[in-house]
Amino acid sequence: MTTRSCPKQSQAIYRPRRPEKTPLYQLLKKHYTSWHRDRSKDETEVPNYISKAFQKYLGCGILAKGFACAHCEGCGSNFFIAYSCKARGVCPSCNQRAMVQTASHLIESVLPRLPYRQFVMSFPKRIRCYLENHKTLQTVLKIVVDEIRKRLIACSPTAENPEIGAISFIQHFGNTLNYHPHFHIIFADGIFSSEDGLQFFEATLTQDDITDTQEAIQKRVLRYFCNQKFFDKDELEKMLTYENSGFSLDASVKIPSFDVDALERLIRYCARPPFNSENIRFNGPWIIYRLPKPCHTGKTFIQLEPKEVIERISRFIPYPRRHRRHYHGVLAPSSPLRKQVAANAQKRLETVTKTRQETDEKVSKASRGWAQLIARIYEVDPLTCTNCGKKIKIITFVTHPEHIRRILRGIGWPITAPEFDQPPEEHCDDICQLALNTPDGFPDIVEQVQYDSGPDPPSSEYIDPPHSESEYDSPHWED
Repeated sequence: MTTRSCPKQSQAIYRPRRPEKTPLYQLLKKHYTSWHRDRSKDETEVPNYISKAFQKYLGCGILAKGFACAHCEGCGSNFFIAYSCKARGVCPSCNQRAMVQTASHLIESVLPRLPYRQFVMSFPKRIRCYLENHKTLQTVLKIVVDEIRKRLIACSPTAENPEIGAISFIQHFGNTLNYHPHFHIIFADGIFSSEDGLQFFEATLTQDDITDTQEAIQKRVLRYFCNQKFFDKDELEKMLTYENSGFSLDASVKIPSFDVDALERLIRYCARPPFNSENIRFNGPWIIYRLPKPCHTGKTFIQLEPKEVIERISRFIPYPRRHRRHYHGVLAPSSPLRKQVAANAQKRLETVTKTRQETDEKVSKASRGWAQLIARIYEVDPLTCTNCGKKIKIITFVTHPEHIRRILRGIGWPITAPEFDQPPEEHCDDICQLALNTPDGFPDIVEQVQYDSGPDPPSSEYIDPPHSESEYDSPHWED
């Protein structure tokens, strides 16, 4: 058998991932069924969409679930590219793909070349439990956007029919895998007007304006909660007098109109996944999660039980058919100015960095959903041969189970997809075995303990067997 050799080029190449080797995959594979069983015992059934998300992740990137065949015309090598699960909330790879795809779409097709400002709105712990309700959360988001809209109009030059342009991202997570609902809202730093064609007037915001907006949001949100019977009037008045209310509005991040890369990084941050799978590590029977940054107590990691990690991750899985971002003002789908604003977004393509533009051009439009997104993340073309460095081409897709097994069996690859491990059997360890027809319920000891040397044991009807203290100490692990 002859093989064609090609001069290997000095360039970066893309290596496919191996999800089954990651700690997150091993954690879910081993402990998911135990967690699911415990939830069922507590009479809190796991919703179907959460179970499906975990099931999909177990088959993400696994060749036994199907793959695409690629061929290199330079050296004649063949490659298999596994399918992704496209699930939301669990799979790190698909979450990152959605993050990059969102940023790419907004930069190239929606946001015009204007200055932008990020508003981050967080809420006190006392009311976060009420924000788990979708209707309540949407109403609070409308209040926040409306108060910021009023402030931008007041701080901008006078114009007829002023409109804002904003995109809001709802995040339900914190740095410690805790439930922490808050909003990241990217506003065009000014107002739009269609008086003499589409015009934009930049606003001038000060820290006093931000503080006044925060107080207005606090009053409206608490009054809404009072109307919904979450609080009574006495509690409302008391919460309004707190010096540290827990409401926080930050608007310190501003992106100038010429910095396209900074705006894309900001959008990726707003659309980021709820957790970083690379921060998960095993520590014996415990799970160590390294924090993105030290918390207020100085901790750099948290230690949790495996089932607790799964429980926290399950809360971040979004409900089906619910949008994870919303458009406001002229960017809303129903706005008559949406087309004019989006048309100006094409001007941003002239300012794209040269390296990223060259990498994007190497990938064909037909592969944009996968290859070009990877090219934008790593600046590496995934359709480059790992042997000779030349281009590879996808020739077919394999989805039939019989064909999948036949091909994988020929290359010595596993032909069955991994499944969740069965939970360990539950054992009921009795302290003692009670015997009938005895005075105290304990069985009679037939054989007495014999001592080889030393004084005779004390006369007693029952003698406990010898034991050491360490034998009955509860197990523990060092932190």
